[in-house]
Amino acid sequence: MQTWAKRGIQSAFVTGGLLMLGTGIASAQENVNPDSAPSPVDVGVSVPVKVDQNNLGTPAKNLNVPKIDRTISTDRVTSAVPVRTAAPVAHPLIKQATDRVQLAAAQGLLRGNTVQAHVDVPIHICGNAIAVLGNAEAVGDCDQVTHRDGSIVTDGEGQALAGNVVAVNHILPIQLTGNAIAAGGNAITATDASQVSTTGGPITTDGDKGAVSGNVVAEQGATPIQITGNGVGAVGIAEANSTADTFASSEGDVATSGNDSSISGNAVPIPLAPLFEVNGNAVGGAANAATQSTQTGTAYAGGNTATDGNPATLAGNIVEPALAGPITVDDNAVAGGGNATAISDTTNESIAGGQKNTNGADATGSGNIADAPISLPTAVGGNGAAVIGNALTDHTNEATSTAGGPGYTLGDNSVLSGNIVDAPPATAVDVCGNGAAGAGQAAGTCENDVKSGTSGYVGTTGNDSVVSGNVVQTPLAAPAEAYGLASAAAGSATGSADETKDVRSGGQPNTVDDKGTVSSNVVTAPTAAAAQVFAVTAGLVGNTESDTSNDTSVTAGGDPKATGKKSSVSGNIVQAPTSTPAQVFGDGVTLVGNNSTNGDNATDMKAGGPAHTEGDAGSIAGNVVSAPVASATQVQGWAVGGGSNVDSIVTNDLDSVAGGNVDSSADGGSVSGNLIGAQATPFVPVPGNSVSAAGITNSDTFTDTNTVAGGDSTSTAEDASVSGNLIHVPANAIAGFYANAIAAAGQANTVTDKVSHTQAGGDMETDGSGPLTAREMTVPVEAAAKVARIPVEVLGQATTAGTSDDTQLTGEDQGTLRATQLKGLELPKGVDSLLKANEVPAFHGIDQLPVNSLPSVDGLSAMAGQLPTPALPGVAQERTELPTGLGGVANLNPNVQGLPLGQVLEAAKGLLPGAAAERSLPSLPVTAPALPVPVQLPALPTERSLPALPLDGPASLSGINLNPTQGLAPKAEERSLPQLPLDTPALAMIDPANLFQTVTGSL
Repeated sequence: MQTWAKRGIQSAFVTGGLLMLGTGIASAQENVNPDSAPSPVDVGVSVPVKVDQNNLGTPAKNLNVPKIDRTISTDRVTSAVPVRTAAPVAHPLIKQATDRVQLAAAQGLLRGNTVQAHVDVPIHICGNAIAVLGNAEAVGDCDQVTHRDGSIVTDGEGQALAGNVVAVNHILPIQLTGNAIAAGGNAITATDASQVSTTGGPITTDGDKGAVSGNVVAEQGATPIQITGNGVGAVGIAEANSTADTFASSEGDVATSGNDSSISGNAVPIPLAPLFEVNGNAVGGAANAATQSTQTGTAYAGGNTATDGNPATLAGNIVEPALAGPITVDDNAVAGGGNATAISDTTNESIAGGQKNTNGADATGSGNIADAPISLPTAVGGNGAAVIGNALTDHTNEATSTAGGPGYTLGDNSVLSGNIVDAPPATAVDVCGNGAAGAGQAAGTCENDVKSGTSGYVGTTGNDSVVSGNVVQTPLAAPAEAYGLASAAAGSATGSADETKDVRSGGQPNTVDDKGTVSSNVVTAPTAAAAQVFAVTAGLVGNTESDTSNDTSVTAGGDPKATGKKSSVSGNIVQAPTSTPAQVFGDGVTLVGNNSTNGDNATDMKAGGPAHTEGDAGSIAGNVVSAPVASATQVQGWAVGGGSNVDSIVTNDLDSVAGGNVDSSADGGSVSGNLIGAQATPFVPVPGNSVSAAGITNSDTFTDTNTVAGGDSTSTAEDASVSGNLIHVPANAIAGFYANAIAAAGQANTVTDKVSHTQAGGDMETDGSGPLTAREMTVPVEAAAKVARIPVEVLGQATTAGTSDDTQLTGEDQGTLRATQLKGLELPKGVDSLLKANEVPAFHGIDQLPVNSLPSVDGLSAMAGQLPTPALPGVAQERTELPTGLGGVANLNPNVQGLPLGQVLEAAKGLLPGAAAERSLPSLPVTAPALPVPVQLPALPTERSLPALPLDGPASLSGINLNPTQGLAPKAEERSLPQLPLDTPALAMIDPANLFQTVTGSL
């Protein structure tokens, strides 16, 4: 062996021995002088381990696992980093003097800069029972408590490269308690366990009048892992009765300052507080597993952050990413050739970060805030799955998750200061209360209450500044969930959930500016979304059932506010709020089996809010560009079955709101106080349909939806130029398919009561004086169509019933052309009674359906005398009188009840007296489902017998409402259409979206 190798090994043994010997001495020598400065480098990893009251069963014997209570740590080694020279000194007095001189020199060189990294991993293993071809039983009463102080105090005032802090205070406790595992034996445990782990503390420094001083980068983490109360059995019995609590915190405020400095007083706190849990689950494979557990978890990280950059350069800025949210897999039951039961109660709280305060007044590139908190509570709980077995769960979950907090700063008399960027996504992911069975029985039951929030109010100023006091905000509130579902294949499954959820992202952005340049503007894009699937059942040769309720509140952003008085390119607001629920609930689909679903939904969604700004005496100030979008996409109350019985009962109450009123002022301004809006409400309702093939399906649905994008707009601009103008393009489109029943050799029934209100934009009002000032322009675009209450029968029976109360408002309430009643195809109630179960719908004398053209005169000779009314069929209400003269009729061509009215009227013109007898009837461009009325059409009446066109009389053709004139007279509050030209060619096939466009005012 080489000499250097031998000496290295010898040195290692000697050094190790000295270190072990020194551990007993160090405790007596630590902190001898309380006034001495801490070590500038403090890095350590500590692993406290506590093992107690565990039992192991084997074929040979049953034994208790030995106890362990010790700490494995690197602290002694890493804290021994020398800051003094190690030269030998003969006399002790000389040595002490030399130490003082060397320490002072080292401290002067390091200038209060500190590096501290503490990672603690407490491990608690208690009360577990493991049976391997034997029996095991454990009774545990366990606790573990650990703490490490991570407080830091230093100072870099008046120095360069001084007082900076890099810190890591992370606690990662692991709790393994109360688990029962059986493999060829029986395992039973009853445990009460507690684990408390804390670290961290406040961090304080100062960089005033310094250069690259007083900066802080601090990771503050509390990430507990909890695996408790689980029962796992494989050819055996596993029973776990457990109570477990874990608490972890790495808290501490961060305080620094960078006044009169350069690149100082900046703070980057990184609080992390997710919890990870696998608790109370029961898994049985050719065995029985049962758990009954109560678990709680808490994680706190970080705190408030305060700094200052007034006056300074690149100082006092704050950047804070944060993460909060319990991530849990709790209280699920899985049975494969066995039985599994999980009953539990879970409560968790996770908080990361807090309020932020800084100041960038009289500064350059200072006092800015960049905030990126994330709240992500995720839970998979209360689910039951069985394959040739039985699985049962009863789960209660309560979770609170909060990341970040409000932010405040100032940017007065500054450049590139006091700005805020806020990106705070908040969500909640839940898979809860579901049951899935294959050749078995499964039942999932869940009661879920979750609150998830990020950020909050953000406020700043930009008075007398340049590119300061601006706010950019992108709140996102978006739960994504699947709960109360049931699916079965050759088995039975039940899903049940009671869901309460509140998800909030961001808050109000507020900024103020007088005499600024490119300052105090707000750009915000709040998004509220909800992807939720609940109370849905599906079976294949099986039975399924669900009884689920949902109460969800989703809020993104707040009411934006800005001012830009006597300023340039300031106080403007650009907002694009969207509220887009996407929900599927209360639907049942089964092929051979029985299916029952009951869904109750109450959802309130809001993105953004009213916007207010002021641009008085400003240039390009106080303007608002607003583009809100609100939708209400829901698939609910469908009953679909083949050779099965399916019942669906649904109640629905939805509010989806994006944006709100907008107001501004620009008195004495230039290109200020203008409001530009594009509000959209796409709405696709599809509730309450029933489809049956050789079965019985029933749908009973009540739905009430309110969808609003934007609101009223108000502006003033006295003695202004190109100001106070309102330009709006509200768009309102509805396409509905609801309350239909289709039966083929079966029975399909639906009762649907539907209420809807859709509104895009609102009233417009402006007042002012000056060139190109206080003008209005609005271009409302509106379209609506529906296929509703149509019974379709093929050797079966289909019934439809219910009511609808639908309103559609586009633009201004008074004076703007808008739809007041949806259009589409609607058959009268009770038509199904005219068709026998063994009849196929058909027209006598017409070879095939759907009908794409009217029959010829010769082909109708056998149908004489059977027209149901001497008048032409009627249509739903329209909004203007019928223009006089055939030329005017030819030019009026809205799409009513799904039919081009222009061509219908063209056909009517050919039937009037004086028309040529040989004129052929126009084609009827409608592809409709088979019309289920076996009637014979009569021959056409003669010219003299045709009465005048009725304006209000009801009429029908085989139950299809086709009256082209009913309701065309305007209501009292409606504006009449202008007289259409008499000699213009017919405008055939005009799209309804273009028909309802109007332009008022001019620029």
